Amino acid sequence: MTYDLYQLSKSRSKDGALKLSSEEGKRHLAKAARQEKERERERRSTKKVEDVFIGSLVAAGSCRRHSSRMGCGWVAETRPRRERERIRKGWNAASRVQGPRREFSTYGRHGQHAALAVQPPEEEVKTDDIEISREEYHDLVETYDSPGEMMEPDVAPPSSETKQPHIPLAPRLVIPPEQEDLIPRNPRQVLEPEDDYHASTIHRLQRLLAHEPGRISLPKLWSLYQSLPAELPPVRYLADDDLRLAFRHLSWVEYPSREHDSSAYPRYLTLLEDCLAENVPITPSEWNSAIAFAGRWARYATNQEVKSAVEMWMRMERSGTPATNVTFNILFDVAVKAGRFALAETIFKELEARRMPLNRFFRTGMIYFAGMKGDGEGVRKAFRDLVAAEEIVDTAVMNCVIRSLVRAGEPAAAEHVFGKMKHLYKGKMGTSSPRNWQSQKELGTLLDRTARRLRREKKSHENSFFGGQFSSEERREEVQKLSPIQPNARTYRILIHHHCYTTGDLARVQELVQEMRREGWHVHGSVYVHIIRGFCAWGGTSHTAWSRTLLEEIWANFLEQCRPLAPLSSPEALSSELLSPTSDGIAFPSPDASAADSENPSAFDPPADNLASDDSFFVAEESEENRAPYVTRTLAHAVVRAFYKCAGPNRMREVWKEIEERWRDAEDEHKESIRVLMQKLEGGWSR
Repeated sequence: MTYDLYQLSKSRSKDGALKLSSEEGKRHLAKAARQEKERERERRSTKKVEDVFIGSLVAAGSCRRHSSRMGCGWVAETRPRRERERIRKGWNAASRVQGPRREFSTYGRHGQHAALAVQPPEEEVKTDDIEISREEYHDLVETYDSPGEMMEPDVAPPSSETKQPHIPLAPRLVIPPEQEDLIPRNPRQVLEPEDDYHASTIHRLQRLLAHEPGRISLPKLWSLYQSLPAELPPVRYLADDDLRLAFRHLSWVEYPSREHDSSAYPRYLTLLEDCLAENVPITPSEWNSAIAFAGRWARYATNQEVKSAVEMWMRMERSGTPATNVTFNILFDVAVKAGRFALAETIFKELEARRMPLNRFFRTGMIYFAGMKGDGEGVRKAFRDLVAAEEIVDTAVMNCVIRSLVRAGEPAAAEHVFGKMKHLYKGKMGTSSPRNWQSQKELGTLLDRTARRLRREKKSHENSFFGGQFSSEERREEVQKLSPIQPNARTYRILIHHHCYTTGDLARVQELVQEMRREGWHVHGSVYVHIIRGFCAWGGTSHTAWSRTLLEEIWANFLEQCRPLAPLSSPEALSSELLSPTSDGIAFPSPDASAADSENPSAFDPPADNLASDDSFFVAEESEENRAPYVTRTLAHAVVRAFYKCAGPNRMREVWKEIEERWRDAEDEHKESIRVLMQKLEGGWSR
C-alpha cells in the first residue's frame, strides 16, 4: 500500500492535478480507486448492522413479549399478563390449540387459525358450560401490568401431583437454638380398643364430643374419659381430631374461676399434659385456653395469676407455637384485672411491635382498662376507637362501658348510657339479648368474625380496579341493627350493685329489680346478696329507707324463691350444688367438690347398661345464671349482720336457724365461721 501511495504522489503535478502519463500509472490509480470503494462499502455495511441492532432494540421495547421493564433501580423481564394467567391455571400449548375457543379471543391470528383448524364442527361445540370469571372481566380493561405483577417470577406453577406447601426459609433461620434441638414429630399411632366394652366406651365418648360445646356435662364427660384403661394414658386411644374436640369442650365453661367449678382448670391441664407427653401437637387456640385458665383461675386476679399466665405463655413459645393476638389479649386482660397497669402497657406495646391486629375483645378490654384507671374520658375514647375500627356493638360492649364509667366515678353517665340502650332497643333495634351463656359466647365470636370479614372485603374492594366507596357499609349497618343491644340481667346487676354499695338509693334499686322481672330476666341470688349488704351499710338508723320491715319482706321473698329442700343423703343434690353463686365485685368461697367426688365416686359415672343408649344422661347442668337462689357462706354472712343491725340479736339467731335448715351442704368450718361472727356481734363488734 505504501508503494501505491508513492506512485500516486509521483503522478501529481505541482498544482495537485493528476498526471496520467503512463499506462502503469493509470493502472495503479484504478486499483487505488477500487480499494477506496471497497473500504467505503465496508463502512456502510458496518453502519447498517448497527442501525439494524438499534432498530431491533426499539422493536423489542414496543413488543410485550420481549420487553424489559426498568424502574426504581431494578429490571424484571416479564411475560404478558394473560400468558401468566394461563400458566397459573395450568394451561399449556396443547390445550391452547385443542380446546374450544370463544369467538373474541385475544390470541394472535396464527393461534386462532391453528385452533380453528383442529376444532370440531360448529354444531358440536358446547358453550353452556363456559363461565367467564371475575378476573377475566377485569382483564377487559387492564391494559398495563402492575408493578406487583412485574415482580412476579416467570416460573410455571407446580404440577397437581405435588401439592406440598411452600415454607419460606427465613422463619426457619430465626428460631431459637432450643427449638432446633426438638425431635421432629412423627405420626402418632392410635391404639385399638382392648375389648368390646372398651370399644363401646370410646364410641360413646366420640359421640359426646360431636355435640356442640357447652351442651354436655363436663364432669360426666371427664369421668367417661378417665374410665378408659389406666395402664396407658387415655389419649393413646383417641385420634387427634377427637382430642381437638375434647379441648374445645373442656374450654367452654360458664365461669373459669375455681369458685364456680373447682375442677375446670385441673381437667384442662391434665389433658394438656397428657397430649404433650404423647407428642400430640397443640394448636395456638388450645394454648390460649390454658393461659386463660391460668390467669382467671381466681375470681380476683393477683400477681400469682399474672405469673401463672406469663409462665404458660413462655411455655407455649418454647414449645414452638408462636403467640397470636388472642394470646396477648388474654395476658392484657389478666394484667389489667390484677392492677398491673405498667405490665398491661408493655403487653400492648409488644402486640403493636409484632404488628398483630386488635380484635373486638381487645378493644373492649381497652374500655375496661380505662375504667380501672378511673379515666372516664379514656372510656369514651376507647369506645369511639372501637366504633371507628368498624366493630359491631352489642350488649356485652355496652355493659363494659357502663361498668367502666361507674368505676371511673361517673355513675350519671352510666345511667345515661343505660337509658340509651333501652331507647335503641325499643325504637330502632328490636333484637333481644341471648338468654343463655352459650348463645352469648357464640354471639361474641360471630360478631368478631363478621366484622373482620367485612373489613377484609372493604379493603379488597378499595384496592381493586374499581375502588371507590365500599358498598358493604349498608351491610354492616344491617348487621349492627340485628345485633342485640337490649340490657340484660348483667346490666341490671351492675347498676344494682352500685346503688346498694355506693349511693344507698333504695328506691332506684327497687325500680331496677321490678324492671328486671318485667323484662323477663331471672333475679340471680347475687342480687339478694347486694340488697342485703345494702341493709348492712345503710340500715339500723332512724329515718332510713332501709328499714326492718323491708328487710323482712326481702328475706321472705328469698325463702320463697329458694329452691326446694333436698334430702341430705341424696348424692344428686350434692353433685348439683358444686357451683357457687356469682356476684359482681364480691368473692364467694365454694365447697370442696373433690371431697364430694371421693365420697360419692359414682355420682358422675354413667350406668353400664346406659352406655349404648341416648346421651340424655350427659346433658349439661343448669346454668348458673338461671339457678334459683340458694344459701352460701357469703349470703349467710350478710343476712346475719343485716338482721343484727336492723332487728337485734334475738331475731338474728332465729334467722340463723332458718339458714341452717337450707344450708345442708355447707362445710363445718363455714358454719363455725358464722357462729364466731354472731358471737363477735353480740359482744359489740361492729366491723
